Amino acid sequence: MAGSSSVSPWGNFSSKAQDAKKGFFNPDSESSSPTKSRSFKDVLAGSSGDTLPSLTQSTFNGVPAVMISDDDVLKIASPFRFTLVGKFGLRRPNLDAIRSFFGNLKLSGFYSVGLLDSKHIAIQLSNDLDYSRVFSRRSYFIFNCQMRILKWTPFFDVKEESSIVPIWISFPNLRLHFFNSKVLHALGAIFGRPLQTDQATASRTRPSVARVLVEVDITVKHAKEVWVGSKSFGYLQKVEFEKVPDFCSHCKAHGHAISDCFKLHPELKKASNNSTGKVNSEAVNTVDKDFLGNPQDASNDLEPSNVEMVGNHADVAPPQEILNVDST
Repeated sequence: MAGSSSVSPWGNFSSKAQDAKKGFFNPDSESSSPTKSRSFKDVLAGSSGDTLPSLTQSTFNGVPAVMISDDDVLKIASPFRFTLVGKFGLRRPNLDAIRSFFGNLKLSGFYSVGLLDSKHIAIQLSNDLDYSRVFSRRSYFIFNCQMRILKWTPFFDVKEESSIVPIWISFPNLRLHFFNSKVLHALGAIFGRPLQTDQATASRTRPSVARVLVEVDITVKHAKEVWVGSKSFGYLQKVEFEKVPDFCSHCKAHGHAISDCFKLHPELKKASNNSTGKVNSEAVNTVDKDFLGNPQDASNDLEPSNVEMVGNHADVAPPQEILNVDST
């Protein structure tokens, strides 16, 4: 059996399902309202009751450093666990247009949108329902500009794309009594962090297959079967992954597999030039590959006043639908 992933790539989450949001796996509740501005004096005095990390001023690799333990990094990152990153290509709508788009989504909780750099925005959400809803789409169009949704972690780098993506995992012919929120959460947790089930699974109206949306590291080889039940009366349950996008672990980018990487395999670029007369920009470039799903249009009409040009022309590849990957 292939190795399994941890439930969360950067923190621990509970397995309780929330009745009010049927089909969603709800992490431990945490206040998500924005905090008021405070002075360094108040913060360092602990007036708010915050648990401050243990810091050490030192040097590392010849430069001044503030050393923070990995555990403390995870703790101070916890308020951002519902944060996602939106990535644009050649064109990006201005910030007001992006904020207006998110306002039209009618999210259930507080949200905040701000620029990380000219191509990336931080999308700070406040609950698992909104997080799952936005992340599961993987891609939106705002004024005809594609915005791809990437996972944020404490180790996020704008120069690299995260290999953790939301994937629907199917369990065909799962035994009826295992259509249970705790069992489904445990099955999903084998492969990553479970986010939700689909409505038919939650309501048990489609007993032929159970589906769980899971944050999956697609660079990891996952098991195609799992054992469910006791040692005496359990059985091997088939597992199917739906619409897995290509990811190049060399380029740290979506859009092509490592076996098709022009940087690692220059001969493929030459063959592509000979066969098509031009270079396939999607395979050459390592930035802004379209990896997916069901984009949602915010507007069919391009309004130049709401759009800014960013990066250079070579950074954008034409949209391309990613086909279902056979996981068997």
